[in-house]
Amino acid sequence: MAYITIPVKTWYLQKDKQQQTYLKFSLKGKIKEWHPINNTEYLDVYNAIGKDWGWTGRVLMAEKELSDWLNSLESKFYLLEVEGRTAGFIEFDFKDATRPEIVYFGLMPDYIGKQLGLPFLTHATHYIEKLEEVENVWLHTCEYDHPSAIKVYQKAGFEVYKEEVDEEPYDEDFLKEFKEKYKS
Repeated sequence: MAYITIPVKTWYLQKDKQQQTYLKFSLKGKIKEWHPINNTEYLDVYNAIGKDWGWTGRVLMAEKELSDWLNSLESKFYLLEVEGRTAGFIEFDFKDATRPEIVYFGLMPDYIGKQLGLPFLTHATHYIEKLEEVENVWLHTCEYDHPSAIKVYQKAGFEVYKEEVDEEPYDEDFLKEFKEKYKS
């Protein structure tokens, strides 16, 4: 894989905990807190979900750095399970306990389009919002995410508060495939 850094249009969204949308969407499946036992277990899920969207952040981390993150009190991981199988994954960064970030969120390829993403996002976010110190939850998405991602975030109550162009590393093969699939 050859990685290059390119300019990427990025949207930053946040949801105030006072705006409750979770009741509108029933959850199909079960959300469970996840404590990956090692880097390999984590990266298996991360790559299965993120490969189609060019996720590189955790792949490019040094092994010790990733291991430290997985065992940090600032990180929280949840899986969506449907009929005993992992259907989705969400990762929160609590460096700022009043304003946690959804760092990664996605579904396994076989579960995309089955109306699981919005309920999973709203229920997981609601769980985090119940923590006393949380004021709002934020995330960012970009032009290389699923074409419906920003709409799902907005349906879940997130609002765009900033747009910018960031420099991000992407695999060149991913960029070619993505452009052929979605930008033609």
